[in-house]
Amino acid sequence: MDRLQMTFGIIGVLALIALIIGFFFNRAVTMQSYLWAWLFWGGISIGCVGISLFHNVVGGNWGVVIRRFLEAGMRTLIITIIGVIPILLAIPLLYVWDDPAVRAASVEVAYKAKYYLNTPFFVVRTIFYFALWGFLAWRLLRLSAAQDATGDPDRSIANRMKRLSAPGLVFFMFSTSWAWIDWVQSLEPAWYSTMHPWIFTIGQVLLTYAFVIAVLILFARVPPFSDVVTFQHYNDLGNLLLAFTMFWTYVSIGQFIIVWHENLQDEIPWYIRRFSNGWGYLAFIISFIHFFIPFFLLLMRFVKRNPNYLFKVAIWIVVARLIDVFWFVVPAFRQRYLSIAWTDIAAILALGGIWLFLFIWRLKQNTLLPLHDPRLGYKSLTSEA
Repeated sequence: MDRLQMTFGIIGVLALIALIIGFFFNRAVTMQSYLWAWLFWGGISIGCVGISLFHNVVGGNWGVVIRRFLEAGMRTLIITIIGVIPILLAIPLLYVWDDPAVRAASVEVAYKAKYYLNTPFFVVRTIFYFALWGFLAWRLLRLSAAQDATGDPDRSIANRMKRLSAPGLVFFMFSTSWAWIDWVQSLEPAWYSTMHPWIFTIGQVLLTYAFVIAVLILFARVPPFSDVVTFQHYNDLGNLLLAFTMFWTYVSIGQFIIVWHENLQDEIPWYIRRFSNGWGYLAFIISFIHFFIPFFLLLMRFVKRNPNYLFKVAIWIVVARLIDVFWFVVPAFRQRYLSIAWTDIAAILALGGIWLFLFIWRLKQNTLLPLHDPRLGYKSLTSEA
């Protein structure tokens, strides 16, 4: 882990230096690259909070074996908070609603900018989102530490976690949807869709599940996981991957059918930009790698119960989410043709290297499995054929 952490750290620092150099040559393109990379990696930190809340509400043994990975992910929320500062400083470069000429040319954008899409309110809302998620993460981590220290013999701490998580999950779902409206949907302020933020929320939760499942499988053949993780854990986690893959597809197709059928001037341009000038090829690829392939693989029980197969599917979904976030964000800026800048690669490596460095560092600061959790059964990984 030390060697892996150092490798990620070096990659992150070198790529960050390259990204800073790129900023002096082309500020606009560099910040576009930074935005989509921040949304991708920051989405995992935010998704860890949501899945932790979800598990505390619904229960299940599947969440116990990934809990430390979720908690390490929640602790990376600080780097996501720091990472949003350059975006707030670069609002004039990223968000056209801040441009007086755009507001003057569009009555609709001017009206939105007057009451909602303006820099002071945008910054205040961003602070509120992170304050809410940070509070929920802090409380969950404090209660988890108390459970480890005391053993929670009367399950009072577990009940407190559940009482916090039930309303917290509701606030989380609504706050994330509003955050994606601000950070992603407002890139094209004349366009609107009530389903768009939910697509992004579901997609980032799916990304987080795929990431923590891949990490779990990497640890599964060594203690303490080798004494705890069973094929049933893999099956449950694989079912969650399947469910959120189907959920993401359902909402995505629902939005597409409604917008395309109505064919309204204010709504259809979002898809036209993403289906034209080369971006349509990327959309076609996403439909296969984000839905068809993982969907049909995860329908097979032996795939979900085999850690080697499930690991490959999880990594596949992570890559699919990377491409999908790129397709969601970048065409708002590069509308003339499909364009991949070298700063796109530098940004994803820079933020990814730093994020993974911090994730591993946080993971090493605690036991790899929760202590005294009654749902942990010590059954060998090899005990089931």
